[in-house]
Amino acid sequence: MAAVEEQGPSLTWLFFGWSGRLSRAPFALGWAFWLMLLSAALTQIVMVPKEDPTFLFWSFVFVGVGLVSTVSSILLTIKRLHDMNLPVPLIICLFIPAISIFALIAFLVWPGTNGPNDYGRVANRPKD
Repeated sequence: MAAVEEQGPSLTWLFFGWSGRLSRAPFALGWAFWLMLLSAALTQIVMVPKEDPTFLFWSFVFVGVGLVSTVSSILLTIKRLHDMNLPVPLIICLFIPAISIFALIAFLVWPGTNGPNDYGRVANRPKD
């Protein structure tokens, strides 16, 4: 009998799952992905004249991507806090303007817990 290979986590879990742990690199790449999409939509808004019918389309795209990216960024940060073995209410730090940039930098730099913790056995996987 052939050994069954364990399938890795899906992109749906990465962007919209809340259980498990997420290390620094996927966290940074997730945030970069959403910033790239928001930047592309904003660039289109700036490039298209306001009289052009596509201006409204790109405005809706920007708002839609903004809403989806906000939800996804919150879920990415929850999984990052899980990896650091910190309580989830610390996510409030991202919504306080004076400390949000410092909190994001800390989430990007602070290493995760080695080995199992309260939120899973290994990083970058849903809690089993």
